Amino acid sequence: MLHLDTGNTGFMILCTSLVMLMTPGLAFFYGGLVGRKNVLAIMIQSFVSMGWTTVIWYAYGYSLCFSGDWHGVVGNLHNAFLRGIALNTPSPNDTIPALVFIAYQMMFAIITPALISGAFTNRVTFKAYMLFLTGWLTFVYFPFVHMVWAEDSCNNGALKISLAGLWCTTSPEWRPWRPSCYVGKRRVLDRGPHSIPLVALGTGLLWFGWYGFNAGSEMRVDSVTAVAFLNTDVAASFAAIAWLMVSWLNEKKPKFLDC
Repeated sequence: MLHLDTGNTGFMILCTSLVMLMTPGLAFFYGGLVGRKNVLAIMIQSFVSMGWTTVIWYAYGYSLCFSGDWHGVVGNLHNAFLRGIALNTPSPNDTIPALVFIAYQMMFAIITPALISGAFTNRVTFKAYMLFLTGWLTFVYFPFVHMVWAEDSCNNGALKISLAGLWCTTSPEWRPWRPSCYVGKRRVLDRGPHSIPLVALGTGLLWFGWYGFNAGSEMRVDSVTAVAFLNTDVAASFAAIAWLMVSWLNEKKPKFLDC
């Protein structure tokens, strides 16, 4: 039963919006890093994920992640096209509606494959990227989400913890590297970032969105939410200053981007 808490619900809607903002931020970030000829190609890959991933998530993605269980690997299609989801349907946290939870999780699904697009510059066609986007979400992202986070999954205890650790530690660092091994070398090498201001804008948007990414994962407003919010800024700030100092020592002057 839904025990609506307007504070939690309003906070989660705000966090959903912040995570959504990260994908355009990623488009600006990657767009500034590539050469001038590849700007639109790399940016559209992030923006198309916002549209196409939403369609897939609505059609069957949410259901495969959070509805039912098939051998502990993936869900079923019981909630395909959000069938059975009403205005008063509760989320795993019964103080916010399921519709808010669905939207929040969808924003994670949108940005995750977009992160990989940085490895595809000058390597794949747009058609190939669309096929990859669809296949990777369906056969990789959705099963992993179900195995790690779905309440109905029979994976629990040490297995669920190990899967969560594997997903969190390997995905961000290795996702761009793995597809680049399959698609080969870049057809035309870029001469370096064409727009540092775009990189700066993207960095700011990504940093801003991370507050919703981390603090919102508590799914409610409490002391843990406050710790996650503060740690998000502290960790990013220490990392940024550490990188700046190392770059300053090596390059003999502070630089926004090492290029």
